[in-house]
Amino acid sequence: MSAYLERAAQRQIERDNLDELIADFDKVHGPADPAAVAAKRARLTGGPDGAGAAA
Repeated sequence: MSAYLERAAQRQIERDNLDELIADFDKVHGPADPAAVAAKRARLTGGPDGAGAAA
């Protein structure tokens, strides 16, 4: 059980760190353009709904 809790805590720390990085990026560059994000996601996943993405 403690290994599970350790992994869960580590994942939360990683998410918190990622949130901080995103906030810092947004302060410098502004928020991401949703249309550009959707276009890149479609290109990476093979479609607008993620239909060719690996699970």
